[in-house]
Amino acid sequence: MGLFSRRREAAAPAWQPPVPPHCSCVRHLDDELLASVVPFAAGLEMDDEPPATVADLLGPGGLSVRPADVRDQPPGEPAIYTWNLGVYDDARVHYDDDMALDLDAAIAAQHGVDEVDWADREVFLVAAPTLCADGVLAAAALALLDDRVRSPS
Repeated sequence: MGLFSRRREAAAPAWQPPVPPHCSCVRHLDDELLASVVPFAAGLEMDDEPPATVADLLGPGGLSVRPADVRDQPPGEPAIYTWNLGVYDDARVHYDDDMALDLDAAIAAQHGVDEVDWADREVFLVAAPTLCADGVLAAAALALLDDRVRSPS
């Protein structure tokens, strides 16, 4: 009994972002998705701007993702959020907050996404431990392509 009581539990390994093919993503940023045109939200159309594709929205001004860190976790709660998803100004004109489906709910409805917290106007914390970064961006793109994020309820 004394021998077993001295053993320490091995610490759980820290989460590491999966990479293809070791992720559970059903969709990545393939050519078809990258070429998809994302409609503007009603009233936010920009006459002088051509329609944006998903590829146009990738990057610092549109959609970006990075692994979540300890500062992204709610204080005093278990660390569940694995990704910090930025949906910045270039993407903002493609959804509206007062529509049939909120963007966080549209992201949460994607395969492999367990939970989404709309942490800030432009920042979503995503619990999707089995998705790779490309899969998280694909989930965000599919959410932006859902007409309900632009249609009144």
